[in-house]
Amino acid sequence: MNIWLITDASPLGISDHQAAGSAARVDVIHAGWAAAGVKDLAIYSMELDLMFIVVYAWGAFAGGRMFAASSSAMLARLGKVVMIATIGFAISDFAETISQLIQAAGTGGVDLLANIAAKMRPIKMILFLVTFFGLLVALGIRRKARHVA
Repeated sequence: MNIWLITDASPLGISDHQAAGSAARVDVIHAGWAAAGVKDLAIYSMELDLMFIVVYAWGAFAGGRMFAASSSAMLARLGKVVMIATIGFAISDFAETISQLIQAAGTGGVDLLANIAAKMRPIKMILFLVTFFGLLVALGIRRKARHVA
């Protein structure tokens, strides 16, 4: 998320690039970023996103694994759900971000890559929410169980 990537061509910034779905739309967004002098910043943002995916997925998977090893059946199930959702999140977010980065850093708009990014976007968002809120719920359940005991 980078407010500097908001232009007339991309009023939602990088989100418009993720959801573009076609080479023509991607090229319009790139032209807007180039005119605003922020195309390099867009590329850096995408590279930073790749690092975020690795760090977040590692942490979410580790958290899910911790809860999956719990003696509580509910926490163990929730931990397994988080682990599976984390793998899906990482795969879909990598597919989306790499597709974007290839277009931004080199080829320009490519229909296949724009389509991949657009299709992966809602999947990664849902799986991110499952992992994020799944871990928060698991922490809450564990905390409540400790206070009851």
